[in-house]
Amino acid sequence: MMIVETDSDPARWFHMPLSGTKSEFAQWLDLQLDASALLHRRKLTWREKRQMKKFLEGSAAMLRDRVEADQAFIFGPMPPQAAPLVFFTKQFACDEEHSPLHLSMLAEPDPSTAVASQRVETTTFDSPHFSEGLRCLRSWTGPDGGLMLSVTYAWNDPAHDIDLVLKGHYDDPALLEASFDAIDDFARSLRLTDKS
Repeated sequence: MMIVETDSDPARWFHMPLSGTKSEFAQWLDLQLDASALLHRRKLTWREKRQMKKFLEGSAAMLRDRVEADQAFIFGPMPPQAAPLVFFTKQFACDEEHSPLHLSMLAEPDPSTAVASQRVETTTFDSPHFSEGLRCLRSWTGPDGGLMLSVTYAWNDPAHDIDLVLKGHYDDPALLEASFDAIDDFARSLRLTDKS
């Protein structure tokens, strides 16, 4: 596996560990709360701290156990009373020809899991490190009737024979849409480096 690195502002994008011991993750959570307080220039309330810890613990468990994500990142500037915006990366060894069809299969949702209210908008997305890729914006109605929004970026990296996907979703479309420029900049900043 290659390592995904970013040139993005470390005061805005935080790496989220998906491995390690419980005590290491607890230490990271405390640092994350401190970083959030610094970013927002105020002390977090007890309720905000508890809510953020619970959300990040659940997100890490889900990404590690169900999604099997390779790496995860948090967008810091979300309001402290809102759930953090978490993005994850997944790499796939590419054993077929890089093609637009292959790329769209990585970026777009599986048609068999589509819901009636789903809307999908796919556009090309250029990256200085991977050249042309795709960005797929998907919206659908959640089980509680609220609007859900996800964004997926996908690239083929023929130099390393790897496909890379960056994905995040959020149940507050207005907050996610307000962050799109920063998210696009983050996606453009990603690059792969050898682990060794």
